Amino acid sequence: MVNRHRKCAFCARAAKVNRQVTSSSQDIQTSSHQLTELKREMQNLEIELQAQLSTKDSLENSLAETESRYGCLLQQIQGQINAVEEELGNIRCEMEGQSQEYKMLLGIKTRLEQEIAQYRALLNEGQQDLAMPQGGGRTSHSYSSTSYSHGQSGGDKSE
Repeated sequence: MVNRHRKCAFCARAAKVNRQVTSSSQDIQTSSHQLTELKREMQNLEIELQAQLSTKDSLENSLAETESRYGCLLQQIQGQINAVEEELGNIRCEMEGQSQEYKMLLGIKTRLEQEIAQYRALLNEGQQDLAMPQGGGRTSHSYSSTSYSHGQSGGDKSE
């Protein structure tokens, strides 16, 4: 009986070990399958990472080219702006000079018109005196060109 009991105990232990081996084998297969799936997923993620890195590099290169191109365009435009600003400054200076010259010429014109008007008045007065002589044909009026000063200031500068 003891032998039988030992045999039963041995059989029970063997059955238990077989169940554990079977269970462990199933666990190993499940773990192996999970490991295979994880490796596959990791490979897919690595491929996706490489694709993303490649896309990133491509976009960075494109950005650098775009920045360079627009940087050059910006420099050209800034150069044009500077040239136009310089030309505008020159035009302003020239216009200021022309404005000063115009004011000077307008002043001269105004003084000349006043002088011409004065000479016309003197001529008209002289003709009237010649047309109507009093007491012997000569008038006692004496006109001098120095009676009008060329440097007169004032007067209307507009027409």
